[in-house]
Amino acid sequence: MNPSTAVHPSTDVSFSRRSGLIGATVHGSLEDVLAGDEVNDTLRDALWHHQVLVFPELHPTPEQHLQLASVFGTPSGPEAQNVSHPDFEAITVFDSTGGYKADQWHSDATFRPDVPMGAALCMRQRPAVGGDTLFTNCYAAYDALSGGMKKLLDNRRARHDITPDIGTEHPVVIRHPVTGRPALFVNRIFTRNITNLPAAESAALLPFLLEHVTRPEFTYRHCWNEGDVVVWDNWSTQHYALFDYDQRRVAHRVALDGGPLAAARLS
Repeated sequence: MNPSTAVHPSTDVSFSRRSGLIGATVHGSLEDVLAGDEVNDTLRDALWHHQVLVFPELHPTPEQHLQLASVFGTPSGPEAQNVSHPDFEAITVFDSTGGYKADQWHSDATFRPDVPMGAALCMRQRPAVGGDTLFTNCYAAYDALSGGMKKLLDNRRARHDITPDIGTEHPVVIRHPVTGRPALFVNRIFTRNITNLPAAESAALLPFLLEHVTRPEFTYRHCWNEGDVVVWDNWSTQHYALFDYDQRRVAHRVALDGGPLAAARLS
C-alpha cells in the first residue's frame, strides 16, 4: 500500500493517503467496509501500514460502529472515568458540554500496564468551525533521531500515570506488537520522567522528546464532518483534539483492548 492509492483486487474498498507520513482515506460504502473476512483483513493491514484510517461520512448506527471497531480488535468494557452510551456500554461519549477536553498530545491510557491497541471514533455532532484532531507518527519520530540519541534511549523506561497512585512504566522506545517497528513512546499528558536516568538528565531529555515527537512533518490534521469515523493505532501514534470552538461537539469512541509493550532494542 505504498502508492498514493491502493485498491484490493477482490473488494470494493480502496485507500488514498492523507499526508506524507501518516493517514489514509478508506473509500467504500458502509456495506463495503462491513462486508466480511476478506475486507476485514484488508482493513487491518491498512491500519498497520497507515496508522490512521479515515472513513468519511459513514454515519454508522451504534451497532455498526461497534461492528466496525471489532474488525480491528476487541472493544473494551466501560471506562470508569468517562460516560458510556446509555444503550451500549462499550461506546464512550465525549460531549463538550460536560467540559471534556483532550487538548494535549497523548496516546490513550498509557498509565495502564496494558495499553489499548487503538480506537474508533465517530463524530456525532461537530461545531461549525474548529474541533479538528491532529495525529502524529511515532515511528517516523523515532526514525528521525540520530544514531547517538537512539543509543541513549536504548533500554530506557519512563513513568506514566494519571494520579500518583495509578500508573506504570513503559519502554521509552517500544517494539510494536504487530509490525515489530520501533516507536517513540512518551507523551505530554501521562509521561512523568525517565526512570532509569538521573533526575536532572531526565528533566533535560524528556522535554526534547515530547517536542520532537510532534514535529509538523510527522503529523496529519483531520477536519471532521459529522458521521466521519477515524480509527487509529494507539501504539504507534499520538493525537491532540483541538479545543478551539464554542459550539457543542459530541463524539463516540470505542476503545480496543491491548496489552503490555516490550522494548525495541538496538542489539
